Amino acid sequence: MSRLVKPRQVQCFIAVAELLNFRQAAERLCMTQPPLSRQIQQLEALLGRQLFQRDTRGVRLTEAGVHFLVEARALLQQAESARQHARQQDSAAVLRIGMTTVVDGGIFPDWPALLAQPCPGVRLAMSRQISIRLIRQLHRGALDVALIGLPSLTNGLLVEKLFDDPLMLALPAAHPLASQRQVRLADLQGEALFWFGRALNPAYYDFCQSAFRALPHPPRFVPEPPEHHILLAQVAAGQGGALIPRSLRQIRRRGVVYRHFAEGELLSIGVGVAWRPQGDSALVQAFVQCARQYFAASQAATTP
Repeated sequence: MSRLVKPRQVQCFIAVAELLNFRQAAERLCMTQPPLSRQIQQLEALLGRQLFQRDTRGVRLTEAGVHFLVEARALLQQAESARQHARQQDSAAVLRIGMTTVVDGGIFPDWPALLAQPCPGVRLAMSRQISIRLIRQLHRGALDVALIGLPSLTNGLLVEKLFDDPLMLALPAAHPLASQRQVRLADLQGEALFWFGRALNPAYYDFCQSAFRALPHPPRFVPEPPEHHILLAQVAAGQGGALIPRSLRQIRRRGVVYRHFAEGELLSIGVGVAWRPQGDSALVQAFVQCARQYFAASQAATTP
């Protein structure tokens, strides 16, 4: 059928074809006969075929009309199915999930697969942002739930910690500390260390600074670039070291080595799930429970 044919014209044709009476067809369609006749005439003109034969004996389908009736019914059914599907999609539950970019996204599960059983039919809208933006979006109601870096200023959100991602030291391969299997925080005294601005996460910034303040001489902090690949390029160029979550060490860069801290997990990034008290729905709780179970199992699997 031509793309110019309108659904209303198809409806008019089917009504006349089934009743073989323009007056009765107009009544079925809640319209008068003149506009119904115009719809049929326009349809015949578009198709270049006569669909009805009109004479003193009444109205009959032509051979072309008989063939088009089969096609018209199929097209009308397809259109109705498409409308029903669209209505179902519009009414389906949607869970808006935010995920922090501070850790490697590969440590997160396949959320659609994980939530398929407890939340059948739910649609997921996922986005990755830095934690401070996720927290703002939660407060605005733009997100239902988010996985954020901890500690963070959550300002009344419900928060449950899921796991820690310990920090490692990324060093230029030629740096003297690169020859050691482990480094100590004290080894960073006076060393150039890339560091983020406090505005990006005041709570986490203060948490880390408290560890550095315990040193007789703190590191020499230099501004951290916003992109991880640029950061590693600058480390490889010998411009400084950087603290990197362990989950990100799989991102290899020529000229960069990673070393564990002798203090163990003194410095780490926590990851937790956060949501609004007023948005504490059954769907959100299902997500929280799935996240809780998944990361508990993941931690157990990696614990010696």
